[in-house]
Amino acid sequence: MGTDPVSGTWSDEFDGTLEEVFRRYPVPLAGHQIFSTTDPESARDEVARTLFPHELHLEDDDRPFEAAIRSARLRTVSITVLAYGCGVELVAERVAATYVVAHALVGRATFDVGRHTVAVRPGTAVVLTPGELLRVRWSAGSVLMVIAVDRAALEEELDTWVDADPDVPLRFEPAVDVWESPAAGWWSAVDNVVEDLDSPAPMLRHPAAASAAERGLLVGLLLAVPHSRSGRLWEKPPPVGPEWLRRATDLVEQLPHRTWTVPDLARAANTSTRALHDGFRRWLGTTPMEYQRQVRLRRAWVELRTADPGAESTTVTEVASRLGFTNLGRFAAGYRQRFGELPSVTLQRARDGY
Repeated sequence: MGTDPVSGTWSDEFDGTLEEVFRRYPVPLAGHQIFSTTDPESARDEVARTLFPHELHLEDDDRPFEAAIRSARLRTVSITVLAYGCGVELVAERVAATYVVAHALVGRATFDVGRHTVAVRPGTAVVLTPGELLRVRWSAGSVLMVIAVDRAALEEELDTWVDADPDVPLRFEPAVDVWESPAAGWWSAVDNVVEDLDSPAPMLRHPAAASAAERGLLVGLLLAVPHSRSGRLWEKPPPVGPEWLRRATDLVEQLPHRTWTVPDLARAANTSTRALHDGFRRWLGTTPMEYQRQVRLRRAWVELRTADPGAESTTVTEVASRLGFTNLGRFAAGYRQRFGELPSVTLQRARDGY
């Protein structure tokens, strides 16, 4: 049992009919019911139209088959609540057109995504990258919320931020803790959309509101969930402020391992210490030392994320020490606050090919 940012309190298991599940838990999108059926073929066809084509296999189970689906769509993003009353298995050759994020509201499911296995339950979501083989083992009585994002729309949004690289597909980390920042912030945005869709007079009926909400979900997904191009989104922003401020930030960027004191940095940038402090506050909203710390954290992320999978010489300690971090505990805490995961997790994902 746990408290989920998306619509309240949920359970990781429930033994009952779907009618009992929906009566006991405040499952969202009640006004967007598409179907409820006891026919497996009809369920497969409807889920295929709503989400993606797949084969549906019934597990050996004493429970009768039943399925229910609720779904609402903006333009390039859909939010679907899908439930099966008995154990089933879904097999999809390739989900090519959409990125899919699935999270259990009630019960659990196991996703085999390529060579990764993710146990999805309240608190843990799976992110499906287009082109990967998919097998889902769905426990009886489980309810999942599935957010499907059009691949072209998400990649177009990403390309407005960073240069396109058609030879390198955008690949997400498959497992996400939805109760930890920064992913929790994205789920809060999903929750806001769902609450509006469930309201008697949703603002999302207006095209402008729907467009703004949709872009918020696209941008939030790119920032909140680690993927193969996350580092590009956190690169140094375009220079702002006076010339001496640009010189100061360039020095920190070029020599992140050097411990810059404020007087040293002011002299190198040809300004006073007071002007340096005031300039960082006014133009960058931070202090010179905090700016240096964030540059080091970002550089550490890039180095860990792009580490050679076969190189055992790259370690968290080596990267942190080389960039000037002397307290590894503080480094790990600051890194997790910034990127939502420990540096060792980033390094392991690089070695795993994600």
